[in-house]
Amino acid sequence: MSDNAKLGIILIIAGVVLLLSQIGLFPDLSILYLISLIFFAIYAYRGGAKYYGNIGFLIPATVILAVAIYASYANLHPAYFFIGLGLSFLAIFVIHTFWFREMDRGERYWPVFPAAGLLLFSTIVVLPERRLALFSFLNYLWIIGLIGLGAWLIYKSTRK
Repeated sequence: MSDNAKLGIILIIAGVVLLLSQIGLFPDLSILYLISLIFFAIYAYRGGAKYYGNIGFLIPATVILAVAIYASYANLHPAYFFIGLGLSFLAIFVIHTFWFREMDRGERYWPVFPAAGLLLFSTIVVLPERRLALFSFLNYLWIIGLIGLGAWLIYKSTRK
């Protein structure tokens, strides 16, 4: 089957799903879950992690799933949206790019960087509300750092 035929099938499926949603056959957010499932199915149908190019179907599948999960729960803190997006990029790494040993580091580990950035950003969003808990944690963190630095200096001096 040619790439144009595959793209045509994807467009027809997307059109039918959107038409059924407009008619009202899908309740509110189930359309997002369905679209995510369709992208996961296409990813699996095209061979999954056998081919690096299939990542183009996995990315929207995981991101749309994260958005659907966040939208399903009312009154969640906005940080959970960014946590979900960060976890979706970690899922891309675990499901797909981790298995390509022959790729260079950039092609293999790229999903880790947006995941780390989004998770760090979600932490920054939560910090003003959780400031006291963070400061109590920092009291222990710098002490653990001192102990670790001392142990490293002793280890380094015994190696010479």
